[in-house]
Amino acid sequence: MRITNSLFYTNSGNDYQKNMQELYKVNTQISSGMKIQNSFEDSGVYVDTMRLDYEIATLEQVEESSSKAQTYANNTDKTLNQFTDALNQFKTKLVQSANGSHSETSLNALANELEALKNHMISLGNTSINGQYLFSGTAVTTKPLDSNGNYHGNDESVEALIGSGVKLPYNISGKELFLGEDGDYSKVISTNVKMLNQTKLHPEVMQGLEKDSFEEYLTSNDTIRDMVGDTDSDISNDPNTVFYLSGRKADGETFSEKFDMSSSSKIEDLLERIGEEYGNTSTNKVVEVSMNAHGQIEVKDLKKGNSLLEMSLFGAVDRDAAAGTVGNADKNIIDNLLSEKNVDIIEFSKSNFKTLNTASTVGVSKDIYSDNSFKLNTKFLNTDATEVEDDDTLQSFMGSDVDRLVISGTNTDGTSVASYVFNVSSTTTVQDLLTDIETHYTNVSARIENGQIIIDDNSGTTPSSFDLTMISRDNTGTNVNGFATLDGMNYERRSFEKDGNQLSSNVFQIVKDTNEYATNSTKLSEVAGASLDGSSLELEYVDILGNQNSATINFATTGSTFSVNGTTYDIYNSSGTITTANDLTYQQLSDIVAMLVSDKLPTDSDSSGTIEFSEYNKAIEDSRGSVEAGLDYKGRFEIKDKLNSQTKIEFSMFDSNANNASTPSTLKFMANDLVVVEEPKIDFYKDLDEMIEAVRNGTFRMDANSDNPRNMGIQNSLQRLDHIMDHVTKEHTKIGSYSNALSQANERSQLLSVNVQTVRSEVIDVDIGEAYMKFNQLSNSYQAMLSTVAKINSMSLLNYM
Repeated sequence: MRITNSLFYTNSGNDYQKNMQELYKVNTQISSGMKIQNSFEDSGVYVDTMRLDYEIATLEQVEESSSKAQTYANNTDKTLNQFTDALNQFKTKLVQSANGSHSETSLNALANELEALKNHMISLGNTSINGQYLFSGTAVTTKPLDSNGNYHGNDESVEALIGSGVKLPYNISGKELFLGEDGDYSKVISTNVKMLNQTKLHPEVMQGLEKDSFEEYLTSNDTIRDMVGDTDSDISNDPNTVFYLSGRKADGETFSEKFDMSSSSKIEDLLERIGEEYGNTSTNKVVEVSMNAHGQIEVKDLKKGNSLLEMSLFGAVDRDAAAGTVGNADKNIIDNLLSEKNVDIIEFSKSNFKTLNTASTVGVSKDIYSDNSFKLNTKFLNTDATEVEDDDTLQSFMGSDVDRLVISGTNTDGTSVASYVFNVSSTTTVQDLLTDIETHYTNVSARIENGQIIIDDNSGTTPSSFDLTMISRDNTGTNVNGFATLDGMNYERRSFEKDGNQLSSNVFQIVKDTNEYATNSTKLSEVAGASLDGSSLELEYVDILGNQNSATINFATTGSTFSVNGTTYDIYNSSGTITTANDLTYQQLSDIVAMLVSDKLPTDSDSSGTIEFSEYNKAIEDSRGSVEAGLDYKGRFEIKDKLNSQTKIEFSMFDSNANNASTPSTLKFMANDLVVVEEPKIDFYKDLDEMIEAVRNGTFRMDANSDNPRNMGIQNSLQRLDHIMDHVTKEHTKIGSYSNALSQANERSQLLSVNVQTVRSEVIDVDIGEAYMKFNQLSNSYQAMLSTVAKINSMSLLNYM
């Protein structure tokens, strides 16, 4: 076959191009170090490389993210170390203050040091790094704490990427640190009245012995007689004592019970009975009831991590009742005890809360240790809960609707004192009343002592025949409630505490199933200790304009309502539906309260004869311009006057069965319940404030007669501080675990990055030695081809001939 010049030329060109391409490819591989430059060269290599590049980028991101997060966590760790140091100093000062030898000046000095440490810990709580606050949750640009220690961050966690789709938190939110809870702690509540053994305190009466009296706290081995005292030394004629017990069990169920005990029964029998009411059996205990070294009853919830336990307790004994009977000390409506003669109330818990006037009739009881001294069965308190003085006006605490007092009784000589009217005006003072009593009764002197009227029989006759009954009435002659139930027997009919333009309750609304604080969106039924259907709440209030009024909220499955001034209003939800008892929320309750105290009630603007949803909703919107109502961060009900710095608003809200000794209340908002000395939940800075107050006031242990009878005292503060320190340690441990996990994630990402890069190198990187060998082969082949072509091209026609 003959090879033409054209064929030779074509083949030579193809060989030339092929060799050039191969040389270029190998040369590019050598210069770039990669097998391919474009995806079309080898799709398999390209896909694997892209996937590996993505993994490398992710690992680099993890490495950078975990490194920054670890720095953040380490800064938090160092700050918590400072917290621990400050708390240790705080405890040292607190232990030092527990020494009873301190003077008022030195206690104030210690309190100031504790205050400085608290402020230092507020500064620590506001630590920021690179413009980010460590303890604000995800709201890292929001300062978490104000000057009072109130928390303004959130409870969310800042997270770092530690893997594909895997995140790890690296902060401790202030909600966790300052407002957290610990499931390994139990709630412990305690009475605050230090109970003394009356037999040891009054041996001349109780035992008929002339010997020195002395103070000795009650123990569980003492008797009920030792607790309540008696009028003589004869133990065979002692009446029984009725105990009124109410509260909330560990499972959230509310209860109200009364039972009587003989004077010879032991205190431990009373403690056991209290435990039984909470659900204790011979084989299973749900609470532990004991008496501490200061004669105070303590109840401990044996279910750890539970915050629902509540309790109120008082006793009543009719000194005139026959042996072994209860006489007039047994009442279904507790207010009726006030009008009974010689019924003494045994108080276990006292408060500094304003109580409501709930009775129209009161009598007097004889001092069991003094035949000629009597006390009125009520206590007079001002609206700020301080005890009245003799120059205070009667209407200032009895109410402006009290127009007269009807007084009757028996004189010191046994003659009857006919019923007469003592007129009350806006200027009538307590002293005027005392003077009137001294005028109408012979040989008596009257005074007010610690807010209570004391009347002494100066006739010298023994036993005294003195007796007095007082009834409060309005200007029409109708009985009105002008007298308050004694503090220790009034559980929940209390006025909210007022501070400037804000009113607050003291009962935490806690969801039974979760043990979490209720929010405005929580349903009342999730907190209520009994069925809401058919129950009702009574509201006594002074509105923003200073007008006194009352209202009732009725719960029903057919639709809940509220009534005021003779008008009944349906309660709508946000969708315009009339709400059933079990669906009513705290937000709806707050809206009702806001409408009432702002005097912005719904009006029938279209004269349709019914209040429609739009009219109801407009009243809510109008009320929000002047009043704000709702639950705070601990589930306490709050009312804020937005127009005045010093509000006229006064408010109380309680179950209609609050005065019933046998029917439990469904909900409580303000209560003189037992003092909480320990519980799973903490409120870091508020707890420190209470400890500082205890030191400043010299309150070594709970004391009903202290400036703040509900302060837990220095001794309990030490136990509470140990809990706080333990909580901080747990959070410290948590951030330490986060830091370790981030460190491991960082090391892991570095190692994996190296491994992935190695695999990537195997996939995409060229073997340089092999490439050079191939380059040399191709180069030699290329040179040989060029040499051959050159020789062929140089041949003449003579070479073929």
